[in-house]
Amino acid sequence: MDALPFVHPVGMTAVMLDETATVVRELGRAAAAFAQRALEQEACRDRARPGTAVQHRHAHSATLWRQAESSLRARITELEAELEAPSVL
Repeated sequence: MDALPFVHPVGMTAVMLDETATVVRELGRAAAAFAQRALEQEACRDRARPGTAVQHRHAHSATLWRQAESSLRARITELEAELEAPSVL
């Protein structure tokens, strides 16, 4: 996954703030979708016979979805902090 560009809060214009808010909103939607995928994989893992390759694959997939969700939520937190920081124009 490509990293999002860093937007420094100093001197942010209204357009930049609006664009950042849009990015935060879209990242939130993606994180929610990743969480849903993780839940689906966890359900498949729980239905699979213990100790099988199928169970392992679903467990690994769920872990990857959770890590991706966590990464997005961390970036959302960073961007929200930038939005809340007082800007100097």
